[in-house]
Amino acid sequence: MKTWSLLALLIAQTLSAQEMKLGTLIVLVEGFRSQEGQLKVSLEKSEADFDSGPLHVSHYRGETLPITGDKVLVRFVDVPYGTYAIKTFHDANGNGKLDTNLVGAPSEDYGFSNNARGSFGPAKFKEASFQLNAPEMNLSIRVK
Repeated sequence: MKTWSLLALLIAQTLSAQEMKLGTLIVLVEGFRSQEGQLKVSLEKSEADFDSGPLHVSHYRGETLPITGDKVLVRFVDVPYGTYAIKTFHDANGNGKLDTNLVGAPSEDYGFSNNARGSFGPAKFKEASFQLNAPEMNLSIRVK
């Protein structure tokens, strides 16, 4: 009996995985003041992960790309349909983190999906979130 239950569970999980819809996010990031350093992009799938930790921490998926012009194209492939938010910053000095000035304000450019901006701090997941519900989705983020 245990063998049949285990087999049924494995078949159900396999069918669920096959039915899962996946999409590709194509994110255009622009607004760079220089081509120095690199672009760090984090795709987050939960409010807790997006709203916690500094911009350089990626809980779900992250990319680090060179800046070779005034725009950078980032692709996240095989992303399950759902709710997500993106946070990104221009790591101009290449140290892997968002630098701040003496009062804690960012000294490197940053941005969020929906071009959301926080009042006194980073944007919240609620403001930056979007639904991936198509095989391909294009987003644009301007860093400031």
